[in-house]
Amino acid sequence: MLAGSLFAAGGIAAASSDSDVIHACVKNRSGDVRIVAETTTCRAGERQLSWNENPSQGPADSVKASVKTADFNFPGSGNKFVYCPDGKTATGGGFFFDELGENGREIIASVPFVAKEGTPTGWLVVARKARGKVYVICV
Repeated sequence: MLAGSLFAAGGIAAASSDSDVIHACVKNRSGDVRIVAETTTCRAGERQLSWNENPSQGPADSVKASVKTADFNFPGSGNKFVYCPDGKTATGGGFFFDELGENGREIIASVPFVAKEGTPTGWLVVARKARGKVYVICV
């Protein structure tokens, strides 16, 4: 959205002379962006905004996410868990169906599994007349 606003405002991002910092004024009501010089004072009804054109990436070992999956096939009702590796935390998850719709097919629940300690460690899917995969995103 910001890139579109920059284009719509007719501005091409120009970095200040000594850094890769871009300066702008943003209209409070509409969010329209106006690229300005570092020394420009924003107008009434605008706020200043600056960002780095080349942000640092952070340490290479900062956070590594992984996805674990498990198949499920329930002719009747059933549930399937998929767990993160030991020491990892579940940050999201879900499911998808392997086949086109079938009469009566439903997902009853798709929720994180929370251990006694209060940390989500996996994902749970409860379904009926369904076949597919449950997945969990772990960090």
